[in-house]
Amino acid sequence: MRFLALPAGTAMLLLAGVAALVVGLYLLRPLPRRLVISSGLIWRRVLKERKRKPERLRWWLSLLLALALALSIAAALTRPEIAAVGGHAQEVVVVVDDSATMGARSPDGRTRLERALERAHATIEAGGAGSRFLVADTMRQVSAPRFQEKRAALTTLERIKPGNDGQPRFPDVALPRSAEAGGQALFITDGVAGVEPSREFQTISVFQPVDNVGIVAFDVRPVPGNPRRYEAFVEVLNASSGNKQIELRVAGTGAKAITKTLQLAGRSAANEVLEVSAFDSGPLRATIDSDYDGFAPDDTAFAFLPAKHVVRVGLITRGNQQLQRTLELLPRVQLTMLSPERASAVRGLDAAVFDRYAPPAAPRLPALLIRPPRTNWLPRQVGEVADIGIERWDRAHPLLRHLNLRDITVESAAVLKLNTARSDEERVHVLAVGPRDQPMMLATEAGVRWIELAFALEQSSFPQQTSFPMFLANSIEWLTNESVALSRNLGTVSVPLAHGKVVGLEGREVKAQWGHDATLFEVPQPGFFIVSSGDERLRVAVNLLDPHISALNESPLPPQTQDRERARPSARIAIDPWMLLLLIAVGLLTIEWLTYNRRVTI
Repeated sequence: MRFLALPAGTAMLLLAGVAALVVGLYLLRPLPRRLVISSGLIWRRVLKERKRKPERLRWWLSLLLALALALSIAAALTRPEIAAVGGHAQEVVVVVDDSATMGARSPDGRTRLERALERAHATIEAGGAGSRFLVADTMRQVSAPRFQEKRAALTTLERIKPGNDGQPRFPDVALPRSAEAGGQALFITDGVAGVEPSREFQTISVFQPVDNVGIVAFDVRPVPGNPRRYEAFVEVLNASSGNKQIELRVAGTGAKAITKTLQLAGRSAANEVLEVSAFDSGPLRATIDSDYDGFAPDDTAFAFLPAKHVVRVGLITRGNQQLQRTLELLPRVQLTMLSPERASAVRGLDAAVFDRYAPPAAPRLPALLIRPPRTNWLPRQVGEVADIGIERWDRAHPLLRHLNLRDITVESAAVLKLNTARSDEERVHVLAVGPRDQPMMLATEAGVRWIELAFALEQSSFPQQTSFPMFLANSIEWLTNESVALSRNLGTVSVPLAHGKVVGLEGREVKAQWGHDATLFEVPQPGFFIVSSGDERLRVAVNLLDPHISALNESPLPPQTQDRERARPSARIAIDPWMLLLLIAVGLLTIEWLTYNRRVTI
């Protein structure tokens, strides 16, 4: 039984009980008062001449007022499910599409999501007394959809905002009861995301064509053959039906912004390559502007321009011509050759490569160590293993991105033993392993970064692989912290850095949450962020670079032609009829007070 929404039969029994109680109280006769009088002659004469009819009318008037007052209050509190008054009780399921394109704003100032929420709100308001409503969405902002009363369902509806985090999908929700019982299942969408509901749902379109131009690609690349020059690649999409004049602007620090005017036909795209070498190293912002644009999140994008200065690398070896030649061919690398005896006197280097040598103490500069001998500050060597290969490697780590290590064969490698406590403390990552999970590549980001290979280059086929130069280039970038910015989508951003502090481009700190070895924060609009923890720092460019979202007029649904008022289903009564009974009860109390004080009912 639900309070404030009793079934009609139960409510009628309760109201009948209230009426019987009031009548019973009125039928109770009070005990006669005993008075001692000197004579009864006068009282007999009074009783004989008294008119009894007005007294009976007063009694009936008082009884009717009491019944009306009690029944009004009881009905207002119990709110019986009477279809003629409050509508039929039913189960209604409303699924709202809250994907990114639902944030598109039409010329009247309202977004598609606002229209969808208006329709959902009107549907819930029109539900009869005792109806139950299930509200769900395609971006899973409503985590656990369930049937609720009207007020709770309206509160759930208010939590739905345009979502950019993840791919939209139709939720797995319970279906309402059959249509004979008044059940409804509605899916309100613009149709752009391509989410298909089950056949039990009625699709309601809130699609309206909106003019939009957006940046769907923005990347910074070095010029082939000249690593000190960089170009920005920008792709702009005109999703409108007509021609658009667009102003493209790329800005950074250290130079004047680059501005270019584009003429784009309807539903077409343009690619632009811009020279950005004049800018200083740091974030670049690309923006577009046109006469009218109904979708703002794709008007701005960020990228990172790497440093163009030379990286000074020292190679400490007793002789390795192939390694030396490969390092000298890397862009921006200025190589210094050193013998192990002079390694302790190294000054002014950005990184070091130790070939079959390791200093007795951990170096103060980032280092790549290739088959180092036993030393106290590196993982312990407990033996050797022969004739193995690399079975698995961490493809997501920046050191091994775009690399294939499957064909590497190793004649001899050191067996490395990781101390569990030390591994947790220093965050030593195993990047590649052999057939028996034998560590072949290690790296750490604790304090000064270093990388260790468990095998010598001369005893492996690694230098003959096409992945070898790229591995060295990735190693130098990672060791010197010159890696490009991480690329993330709008929504919940996760960065692999524990207990990180997030600061935006304007210097404002962003509220963040910490997970297991990760920092998470919400980004509703494109931006550039620095995430730092101790001596570690990561750059993050957050953009909405998705042509499927920017093309927000690609919908199979017909445009919505109803205005706001016609789109709303009409309810039987604008306000709750049971609340009117409370007003009636107040009026009856006033009448009762007046009749009592004027001695009409007594």
